[in-house]
Amino acid sequence: MAGFHNKRSYAAIFVISIILMAIAARVISKFEILPIELGLLRATLYVVLYIVWGVSLRMRIVHPPVRRCLTAVAALMVFWFVVRSMKYFFVTDASVSRLLWYSYYIPILFIPLLGLFVSLSLGMPESYRLPKWAAAAAVITAACSALVLTNDLHQLVFSFPEGGIRSDKNYEYTVGFYIIFGWGIACALAAFVIMVYKCRISGRKKYLPVILLVLDVIYAGVYSTGLEWVRIVAGDVAAAQCLMFAAIFESCIYCGLIRTNSGYDSLFEACTLKMQIADTGGNIRYSSAGARELSEDVMLGAQAAAYPIDNNTLIKSADIEGGRVYWQEDITELSAVIDELEENRRQLAERNFLARENYETQRRIISLHEKNRLYDILHKQTAPQIALLDEIFAEYDGESDGEKRRSLLAMTAVVGAYIKRYGNLLFVGEKNDYVEFGELARCIAESFANLELMGVICGCDAGLCETVRTADALRAYSTLERIIEAALSDLSSIWIKAKSRSDCITVLIEAECGCDLASISEYADGFSVEDGIFRFDIRLEKAGEAA
Repeated sequence: MAGFHNKRSYAAIFVISIILMAIAARVISKFEILPIELGLLRATLYVVLYIVWGVSLRMRIVHPPVRRCLTAVAALMVFWFVVRSMKYFFVTDASVSRLLWYSYYIPILFIPLLGLFVSLSLGMPESYRLPKWAAAAAVITAACSALVLTNDLHQLVFSFPEGGIRSDKNYEYTVGFYIIFGWGIACALAAFVIMVYKCRISGRKKYLPVILLVLDVIYAGVYSTGLEWVRIVAGDVAAAQCLMFAAIFESCIYCGLIRTNSGYDSLFEACTLKMQIADTGGNIRYSSAGARELSEDVMLGAQAAAYPIDNNTLIKSADIEGGRVYWQEDITELSAVIDELEENRRQLAERNFLARENYETQRRIISLHEKNRLYDILHKQTAPQIALLDEIFAEYDGESDGEKRRSLLAMTAVVGAYIKRYGNLLFVGEKNDYVEFGELARCIAESFANLELMGVICGCDAGLCETVRTADALRAYSTLERIIEAALSDLSSIWIKAKSRSDCITVLIEAECGCDLASISEYADGFSVEDGIFRFDIRLEKAGEAA
């Protein structure tokens, strides 16, 4: 806890030093000593202060909605000083300067609203959404901001003398200003009341935000009277109001109205979980009650994986910012359950061994039955080709001419390729109703490769990436085989072209031979003949199309 208090003391010294330097710069500049340089220095000091405060809030506040709102408050303060610096040191145009002055009221209005949102989010889960009336409050705040920014059009907030110069040195408050001022005070008071109502700790020190809130209201009233010493020391409304707002929020944090992630070292020590936190050098910095002292070897082992120090305890670890956390898990019950499960596993293994063997035998029998069924279907549908092979082999055995024998062998290759490829398509069709057109194209390519051994000129243009019905693919391939077998002895050329249409794929087969192929037209969807060239059209249904 001493380190925590030291950090708080250093932060207080830093803040007070920044504020004193800024006040000194303001007082000195009032005597016309480097007014511009000291004014810019003062603005820079405040901007740095609120940037550091915003970063500090993001590090201290755990609750995301609260953290976002308070970070937005710090950003609005930085915005206020940037606008103020532009007005006094960089802008010379009266209209632009006046608009920048009006812009002061954006943070003046939205900072209390964000304080109200913070109070509503306290104690709520991270997924909490603000109530609908909070959105209405945001709309009212935005409307008030718009009322100030458009004051030149209606002068409902500040009124200027007729024909006089419109500036922040020559104006009077009108009804709109009091409405805006009252709305800001109402949001601030509502935020504080809700924070106090939600706080579950002792009421000690809760008077601090009240005192600061009252001082802020008193300052606003005194400033409006125009007292000279107030104008000299604290005449910068932006600086005074931002300091007051920041002090109010910090007092809420200090009083416990806004929870932070401080004071957890004592909570960690009292934790019943056996945990330790080490720095990057492996030195234990925090330890909970009952945590076992860990050796260097155990800590190194736990960094790689869960490390058992006995049969009932595991040491685990994880990286955290600035070091590593180690915790001890009691696995006595888990070890007993594992032993029991291991014994059950052995018993089940023995009981299920015969069942697995029976299952495997049954599976093999079913697989063999299925294979036999498929082979029977293939044999039935390729029976003409098998018979043709028998005829060709018989002719081959009785032929003595070498060239003729070579031609007969090429015929067997053509028929054999068909049987193999048709079987592949048939087996695919048993599992899937559709097949890639490329599979049919590969079947055609293999048949053509064997036809070329016979001196037949072959051509194929079927490079489509489509999916067709397997039954149509089988019909197209069997039709091609019928054409080849019918003209096998005097086929001179054959050509295939596939074309994709909107609802189907059409396959055009052109065969040139001396025999009549008209008997095969019944297997095609279209047929024609001209000058000894027979044309067959076959339609293949695409996947997803109606039959």
